[in-house]
Amino acid sequence: MIGPREFECVGEVKLARPDPATEATLSAFAGEWLEYAPEASAIVVRHVQPGGAPALSAVPAELVALLDLLPRADRERLPGGALLLRDRQGLLLRLTVDRDGIRVHWPREDWSHEQPAEVAAVFRAVDPFSARVTGELRFAAPAGAETRLADFVESFEGLYPEGDLRFERRGGTVRVELTGVNVGPEQLLDTVLDLAHPVDSLEGDLRVESFAPHAVEQDFRLVLERGIARAARPALWPVGT
Repeated sequence: MIGPREFECVGEVKLARPDPATEATLSAFAGEWLEYAPEASAIVVRHVQPGGAPALSAVPAELVALLDLLPRADRERLPGGALLLRDRQGLLLRLTVDRDGIRVHWPREDWSHEQPAEVAAVFRAVDPFSARVTGELRFAAPAGAETRLADFVESFEGLYPEGDLRFERRGGTVRVELTGVNVGPEQLLDTVLDLAHPVDSLEGDLRVESFAPHAVEQDFRLVLERGIARAARPALWPVGT
C-alpha cells in the first residue's frame, strides 16, 4: 500500500539473469525513477527519489526502455513483477509485467476479496475531516442518545458538511442509518461506544470513504460486533496479479 507521500513509485520487476553484456547495458541505463539492480536481477525504484518528471509519466517510459534492452529470449522468460504509481494529484495505477507484456490496471474496489486491516491503521490513513461514512449502527441506549449523537455529527467540523442521518428507536434499542455523512470514523466510534449501554450491545456495519479525489486506497469497512470493531479493505487490483 502506498503511503501518504505526494507522489511515489514502489515495487520491482524480476528479470531472468542476463548475460554479462546485457547486464552491463542494463546497469548503464540512466533513469530518473528506475534502475537495474544486478544483485537482485531486477528493475527497481532508485533509492534517491527524483524531483523532476512525475512517476506517472516517467516510469512507464523508463520501464519500456529497460525491457527493450533485453534480448527477446530474456523477455520471454522473465519472472515479472509490478510497480505501483501515484502522481501529484493522487491518481493511482499499477503496471504489471510478465513474459506477455505490460498491463495497466486502475484501482477498482472488490469487496468480495476484502482483506483484514488493523483498526488503528485505517483510522490513521483517512483524514477525519474528509471522511464520508455510510452504513448502519444498532445499540441499546437510554432516552436522549439520539439527540447527543445528532449534536455530535452536526458539530463535527468536516470539510464537506453533508449526508443524511436517520434514527429509529424500538424500546431501548436505537438504530442509526448514515448515508454519506462527513464525520471522522474514529471520533464517531468513540461517541457511539460512550452512548451504548451496555457497550456489548453495539452492532454495525460502516463503509468509510473519502471526499478527497483519488483516495480510493483509504477506503475501508468497519464491522462492529458486541462492541468490538474489526476493519477490512477492498482488493484494488485483479486477484492473482
